[in-house]
Amino acid sequence: MTPFLEPVLRVLSPGLGLTIQDRGRAGYGRFGVPRSGAMDPHAFSWANRLLDNPPNAAALEILLQGAALEVLEDAWIAVCGADLECSVSRWRTVRVTKGTHVEFARNRSGLWTYLAVEGGFTGEGGEHFGSHSTYPDAGLGKKFEPGDFVHRLDTEEHRLQLPPSVASRLVPWDEHRDYRFPPPIRVWPGPQWDFFTEHDRSRFFENDWTTTSRSDRTGYRLSGPSIKPRESQIISEAVLPGSIQIPGIGQPIITMNDGPTVGGYPKLGLVDPADLGWLAQARPGTKVRFTLTS
Repeated sequence: MTPFLEPVLRVLSPGLGLTIQDRGRAGYGRFGVPRSGAMDPHAFSWANRLLDNPPNAAALEILLQGAALEVLEDAWIAVCGADLECSVSRWRTVRVTKGTHVEFARNRSGLWTYLAVEGGFTGEGGEHFGSHSTYPDAGLGKKFEPGDFVHRLDTEEHRLQLPPSVASRLVPWDEHRDYRFPPPIRVWPGPQWDFFTEHDRSRFFENDWTTTSRSDRTGYRLSGPSIKPRESQIISEAVLPGSIQIPGIGQPIITMNDGPTVGGYPKLGLVDPADLGWLAQARPGTKVRFTLTS
């Protein structure tokens, strides 16, 4: 059956950031198009799994606090990720009814949380380059504003059906992450690993780093001891999400999902993709530590 669109939510307030994201768009970096997609794939994936959605079903990505939504029709939803003092329970399926307000009043830990709906959402204008992910800088979708409707991509056959004796589904407790205390984040040696002395490499891995307020979906800036590469500039080359670039000031910048696809700073390492979500949830002031993997 051909999918159709249903307005399922109305935006009362977008808070500090409200967009639609899925797993992102792969294969377009050579054209300068970032991957985009969910900043925390772990929380994003659990929100969809709870609802039996396809793994790449688009969800709402909510930043920090202040977002508020009105439910326009009865539906199953799931909220996973940062603790934003949500008005519905997190890490479980929740049945919401028409007229319900879902609010994210105050940030307690982490940065990004995900609201999924059965069937998945659709971005502004549908898919762009195979993804519903919002990337406003390139005109791919838009950030939501008050009064906007959020549509879901729905088919008649896609409805969450729980057994009669089951009221909800829950994410296992050991999958609930405490974003206040990220574990050591694994790093692979980068292309310019040899640009750094053994002393500076040791300083990077033996010291704590603090995420700064100058961090966003393009890149996370860290504050800590100064690290100086042998050369501060290189010929621009491909940059992946998780690339640890060291500019001349000696303070790392880690490329994130909406970051540039090429860069001219030496790259000390690459954050393991499985750990990038931990870093993404480290709000400004959080201390993080890195560990070398091979």
